[in-house]
Amino acid sequence: MSYVTAHHGALWFQIRVPARLERLHGKVVRVNLQTRDPALARVLSLRLASEWLSRFQEADALAAVPAYAPTGDLSPDFDAVPKAEDVLPHVAQVAQQPIVVAEVPPKKSSPTKQLTDKALFDAWFRIDVTRASSTIGDMKAAIKEFRLRCRKPWALLERQDIADFRDHLLSKRLARGTVAKRIGLISTLLQVGYDAGLLKQNVARGLKVPRAEVPTLERRAFTAQELERIFTSPVYAEDFRPVAGCGPACVWMPMLALVTGARLEEIAQLLTHDIIEDPEYGLLMRITDEGETQRLKTIGSRRIVPLHLEILRAGFPDYVNLVRESGHKWLFPELLPDHDGRRGGNFCKWFQRYLRGRRGVGLTDPRVVFHSFRHTFKTLCRAAGISEEVHDALTGHVSSSVSRRYGDMPIGPLVQAIHAIKLPVALPRIDV
Repeated sequence: MSYVTAHHGALWFQIRVPARLERLHGKVVRVNLQTRDPALARVLSLRLASEWLSRFQEADALAAVPAYAPTGDLSPDFDAVPKAEDVLPHVAQVAQQPIVVAEVPPKKSSPTKQLTDKALFDAWFRIDVTRASSTIGDMKAAIKEFRLRCRKPWALLERQDIADFRDHLLSKRLARGTVAKRIGLISTLLQVGYDAGLLKQNVARGLKVPRAEVPTLERRAFTAQELERIFTSPVYAEDFRPVAGCGPACVWMPMLALVTGARLEEIAQLLTHDIIEDPEYGLLMRITDEGETQRLKTIGSRRIVPLHLEILRAGFPDYVNLVRESGHKWLFPELLPDHDGRRGGNFCKWFQRYLRGRRGVGLTDPRVVFHSFRHTFKTLCRAAGISEEVHDALTGHVSSSVSRRYGDMPIGPLVQAIHAIKLPVALPRIDV
């Protein structure tokens, strides 16, 4: 029997509720598995099925909820998070086997107990064990910060408690986006509890964060003069290779960002075989999450981007060949992952210092950052008369147009678009 069903492109766990318990859970229990991987979905649904079948055999659906610490403090073993590597090696094996849910003997009824922070966190974690470590850290931090303000049991929370937490965050003068993210994490946690039948409602759902009276500082594109300063700075003019700049990465990553509009982490996690020599279209850059540690922001981020003639003239093909001949797996092997596993995290910090510093580029406008290369590329696309459909395909932006969600963009129009882009600055020749 399969407990997995597809809905709007996502995979869901689904199980029918016995008639005698429909007043507690409804006719059908559905839980968003938050994955599109069928093998992982089968494993997760098997576990959920076992839990729900056990719950159905108890007189009270809440009898199996773990104990709650009355003080509201986090459990001592809160940080003992199940590791993804303990689950994923079995995915392929389990996915090939028929799903068999063992009959669970009935348990003796026990007094209703409250839900602990750790139990709710673990329920959220089990839904997707492949989450990035940064996401896990954000959730843990949000729970701990929330518990400093509110010690009520999860089942007794009211909407005003969440509103008070929001107002507390706003009083600390945090950015609206930061406040919205933390409230969103608490809401996600409560929704998991609600979907699993552990909570009667999600009191945080739909809570709004008011807009700032003063608009948040927005990033902007580089001007032609600023680009000139970047590509004539010591890294390019004096062969300056700081250790924190990760060797050749400090040369080629800004160039690639300018001519492709790719995000910093997309460039940082490129493998040598992600640079493709096509006999018809020339050198192409493949952005994907097929590698073991490669991650993308959205599904639409998977794409092929033709490389501009300017970066070819600058010597990038020679660099690619050199790295391959050296036997390296990564295109920029000097990049080391930060504490969240992001290969571009430490480089981003160095680039900001270099961009601002007097011994670097010396740009002091806080609106220009590495991501400004992406804004610049979009501006260049519009200046070249490239349609939104094409430059969205080049940059991996997801369109709101339903008609553009189907089918892949052919390589030909992408190559033509790249050739139409005129860079406002000449890229320097780099000898490798």
